[in-house]
Amino acid sequence: MISKPLLDNEFGHAKWLTRDENQQSICFSHRICQGEVSLHGGQVLLWQPVEQHAVFWLSEDSQYSASSAIRGGIPICWPWFSGDVKATNGEIIKASNHGFARQSLWQLNDIEINNDEVVIELSLSGEQFSTFWPAAFKLTQRLIFSTKFQQILTMTNLSNKAVEYTGALHSYFAVGDPKQVKVESLDLINYDDKLSGEKMQRSSLTSCEGPVDRIYYDGSSKTLIDNAWQRAITVTSDNCQQWVLWNPGKTAAMAMADMHQGSEQEFVCLEAANTQWQIIPSQASVSISQKVTVKALNH
Repeated sequence: MISKPLLDNEFGHAKWLTRDENQQSICFSHRICQGEVSLHGGQVLLWQPVEQHAVFWLSEDSQYSASSAIRGGIPICWPWFSGDVKATNGEIIKASNHGFARQSLWQLNDIEINNDEVVIELSLSGEQFSTFWPAAFKLTQRLIFSTKFQQILTMTNLSNKAVEYTGALHSYFAVGDPKQVKVESLDLINYDDKLSGEKMQRSSLTSCEGPVDRIYYDGSSKTLIDNAWQRAITVTSDNCQQWVLWNPGKTAAMAMADMHQGSEQEFVCLEAANTQWQIIPSQASVSISQKVTVKALNH
């Protein structure tokens, strides 16, 4: 890896980090936290407040390649979630999972390091990125790192017709042990079980040990209670209608080339999502966002 300076002031410093295949990321250090954001995928890789475990998990075997997504952090699933795409005639067809934003090269618009936070703004724009979604668009992403984390994704439709999207902020949260993680506010909320195919189920969630892959129909804030690391991670979303809870479990994880051995025991994905079609009118913008806070469990 090669690094070179980007920004240095009395509050902190940032540098460019170049990985394999010339993939660049922005690494920063601040008195409050440290972090890293990759231009490939416009993807947050690290946020670690001082004297805490990293909040987002990143696989040791992530493939930093233009042809693949990075495993961990916060991949952006856009303009479709899963592999279902709506064609211009309204027909639902299959494409690769999670759209093209997480495998596209984003641009750095601005970075600011001040006394209280680090702010990074990125963008991705163009058209004909995919035969499944040819419309002209612009994405802008505002990332705010401090004692809390905020992510705002703004989607602008630059075409002369309305478009529809699905998507998610696919957060991988680092935990001590998924078996000891609970999200009590998901209990008795309707969910679709993507593993069994059953729809609109209700049950108590005793742990987040995989395999688990559920879409919960609720948009209110959720808290991961991590008893192993004695901390609570609260995620609040805006303009997202669902939460996706995912951990692949041991068997599926072993089949993934970009997951190191035992990695399924290190994270839980809780994703702010719109898994059903959302309209963006012509020449209009819509935003989705999430805020993440971390605190120690009280006993």
